[in-house]
Amino acid sequence: MQDRELVLRAKGGDAEAFRALVEKYLPAVVGAAYSYLGEVGAARDVAQEAFLEAHRSLGKLRDPSRFGQWVYGIARLRAIYLLRRRKRGLAALQAKEEIERTREVETPLEDMLRRERREGIRKALTEIKAEYREVLMLKYVDGKSYEEIAKMLNISVAAVDKRLLRGKEMLREALARYLEKT
Repeated sequence: MQDRELVLRAKGGDAEAFRALVEKYLPAVVGAAYSYLGEVGAARDVAQEAFLEAHRSLGKLRDPSRFGQWVYGIARLRAIYLLRRRKRGLAALQAKEEIERTREVETPLEDMLRRERREGIRKALTEIKAEYREVLMLKYVDGKSYEEIAKMLNISVAAVDKRLLRGKEMLREALARYLEKT
């Protein structure tokens, strides 16, 4: 079923239609919040708030076929607001780190090297502007295509390409600075 039809049914009070929208867009919305906040728990909270706000404001949505972009935008704004309120850095790879911690480690040396690499990447990501970090996370953590990222951020595919190139360059520079310090 298309978003347009689901939104129209949800506006009419169909809870299952709204649930289908939540299930469809929850991973992307959590990912958007996570790219700003760097914490899985906070990202989930922001996603929940975004969907609650979207549900309350369904009547204000002008183009029902753009529900995904709309709720994604709500989540981004809420994450930015929360980040500003907290005034602290990001830990962009925390979720991956939690998964990796549960895996069996072959040797203590390998474990130490893995942690140092993750820490370096995390610190380097905190030095990158949010607009570049977000595109990097969507592409390389969430596996989104250029077209999907462009739709989610309401920018052109060329802008996605440019941000990815600049983001990778910024990440390389930040990693180089980190490696010089160690």
